[in-house]
Amino acid sequence: MLASCLSPSGVRFTAPSAQRGSAILTVLVLAAVTAVISSGFLYRALHEANLATRSHYQTVALNLAEAGIEEALHAANSSMLNAANGWSLASGSTTDYVKSISSGFDLQQATGVVHVRIDGAASATPTITSAAVLTFANQPRIVKQIRVGTSAPGRLFANSIVSRGQVKFTGSAEIDSYDSSLGNYNTATNRSDRATVASLGTVQVTGSAEIYGYVATAGSTPSVGGAGRIYGTTSPSSPRVDPSRVRSDFTINLVDATAPTGSAYALGAYALSATSVSLPRAGDVAGANGRYLYSCTSLSLGGTGRLNILGPVDIIVTGGTSIGGSASIAIGGTGAVNPSMNLYCSAGIDLRGGGISNTTNLATNAAIWGTKSSGSSQSINVSGTNSFRGTIYAPNGDISITGSSAVYGAVIAKSVNMAGEFHYDVRLATASVSGGPTPGGGIAGSGTFRVSAWSELKGRPGSSQAFARDNRQPFAALF
Repeated sequence: MLASCLSPSGVRFTAPSAQRGSAILTVLVLAAVTAVISSGFLYRALHEANLATRSHYQTVALNLAEAGIEEALHAANSSMLNAANGWSLASGSTTDYVKSISSGFDLQQATGVVHVRIDGAASATPTITSAAVLTFANQPRIVKQIRVGTSAPGRLFANSIVSRGQVKFTGSAEIDSYDSSLGNYNTATNRSDRATVASLGTVQVTGSAEIYGYVATAGSTPSVGGAGRIYGTTSPSSPRVDPSRVRSDFTINLVDATAPTGSAYALGAYALSATSVSLPRAGDVAGANGRYLYSCTSLSLGGTGRLNILGPVDIIVTGGTSIGGSASIAIGGTGAVNPSMNLYCSAGIDLRGGGISNTTNLATNAAIWGTKSSGSSQSINVSGTNSFRGTIYAPNGDISITGSSAVYGAVIAKSVNMAGEFHYDVRLATASVSGGPTPGGGIAGSGTFRVSAWSELKGRPGSSQAFARDNRQPFAALF
């Protein structure tokens, strides 16, 4: 069939239908080619988007696995390896713990689960393994597994003063350090600049107070006024605050101190005003840990009263503790055998008068543990005529150190008001202090576990590869 039409000059002509079909075919071919090219671009774009998404979630999975490591470290450092916090013993073990976390992840395109295992939780160097699993619709899952080794935790009294809140130096207060293994403190022969004042809150230095050492905060800048100074042996005379002696990345987790459990000799409301009494008493028997345990509803020494500590003694006071007049607690002396004292008190502590006299000259032999629970406070005052040579751990205690007496040792508190002398014994940085909180099965009186090695596990489970994946509980279903 022929189609006819008029030319511009008015002459009628007829176009064959084959020409029209050829044009349509050309258009269709061009459309098809365009569609193929466009679909190729769309496919590549979609493929690249999928690859970008997978790459993103590879990083997310690794971050979640590291979050599992942090969860384990926090539990180990905070005595939280228990069922109440989701931990359970691994099958057939009494020292290995496992935990799985499957909620709280806002991943949008995937669901996530984190599995964690702590091996050797009761040791000083536990190993932590964590695996994160991300599951997608119609896509392969992503699994990342990492393992970290830990080093022995830092000692509890690695710093001279640690506070959850404010540390304030007033008047002519000063702090420095010495080494008890070299003898007693001496400004000429046994004095150093290794004291560290650390605070999660603020550090204030007023008047002519001086910190001969370091200051560490969680971010705040130390406030130094008047003739106050923060400096070290090599610090210039100006400025008064040596910036190399200040850091702002301090962090610490302080757990509550608790009194020991077990059978204790009950002393009732224990008061001495004119007599001298010694502990342990004749006939008393030490506990399985080799220490003598006593309890009293209050401890009050006044007048000329004197309590002699002649052995390894622990005293639990459920009420207040006070020393006044010329009374004192004396650690060591004639007839003493391995004398040391742990004093546990949940109420106010007022050390005036003769205070606590530690004649052994070792700060590790005299310890005060403030056992007030979190959310509350206890007042601790140290102002006796005798210098206190020992340690104080009271994470919920407001400590005031005043008077002419000095403190030789270390302090951990909720807040510290320092108006006297403080000399940190550097031996406490490596010494084990018995009687204190035990973070997650670590060493009693220790600080926090630290990561000493990190590796991602990619090898085939059960192989001899150095970084073979762990397929024990709770990872058995993953590999």
